Amino acid sequence: MIQHLERPKKRIGLAILIMVFASLTLAIQAMFVKLASPYLSTNFLCFARSFVNLAMLLVWVFLSPTAPKVSKLFATKAYSHHAVRSVFGVAALFCFYYSITKLSLATGTLIFYSFPLFVPLASRLWLRVKFVHRLWWGLGIAFLGLLFVLRPGEHLFNPMVIVPLIGAMFAGTAIVAVRTLSYTEPWETITAYYFTLSVVVTAIVLFLFPSSQEIYTDKSLGFAFLAGFFAAVFQILLTIAGKFAPMRLASPFVYLSFVFGAIIQYLIWGDTVPHGVILGFLLILIGTVLLVFLYPKNDLQFHPKKEKK
Repeated sequence: MIQHLERPKKRIGLAILIMVFASLTLAIQAMFVKLASPYLSTNFLCFARSFVNLAMLLVWVFLSPTAPKVSKLFATKAYSHHAVRSVFGVAALFCFYYSITKLSLATGTLIFYSFPLFVPLASRLWLRVKFVHRLWWGLGIAFLGLLFVLRPGEHLFNPMVIVPLIGAMFAGTAIVAVRTLSYTEPWETITAYYFTLSVVVTAIVLFLFPSSQEIYTDKSLGFAFLAGFFAAVFQILLTIAGKFAPMRLASPFVYLSFVFGAIIQYLIWGDTVPHGVILGFLLILIGTVLLVFLYPKNDLQFHPKKEKK
């Protein structure tokens, strides 16, 4: 539990600005994954992203005078929270990358990054943070929008949309862990645990399930590297934003990635977004804006544990 920890000072405006840039880097990352998918498997792309992320972090640690020393990079007492953040984060990564290769860029991104809807629920179930009942208005409208995106009607429902939806649940839990870790951990330590475990897990998956369809060229590997680069920037910005505002409040701004993704999708592939998906996005946006306005000033209220008789 985190009741005893001192909360970081809130800087909501700065957190929102950081999340806007994070959303842009997220859409660019998805674009390069989509471009690389005809040449490289999802397993390889996940490994490449994780490897590039860890390499970039280590370069920063070695060169930055403000970063923790390598010997202290993994110093922590919050092993369980790092484990939750890393395991759920890696699971979400596989869901996200796989869905991008099977769905349109805008739709796959929007469904996966509906994770802000699951952040209050994850906070309640895991950390026992009280759920503010008026938030159901925002969540209800946003979930209705998600249904428009999923289109669960006859001859319309694509079973593949379940993959990014499950990934969104994983990501929502990982985001809660990021916020709790930001109380006591430098962002370098948070990302070091995540990137390291990502490399190990994705390398094992790649070894156990190799693909015979990999096409290694300068172009395909360049796409994979750029996907990893922008993924690292996104993770860093997301982690920093978590230091300045509760993720239940800042994370809804990640929906801007849908707008950026739709623009990229049209410019590169000439694909437009279906009207139903646009309507769903607008409902999700309205719901998340309501969450911001209905969000209580005292954002951390806890249900006490019941005493055992």
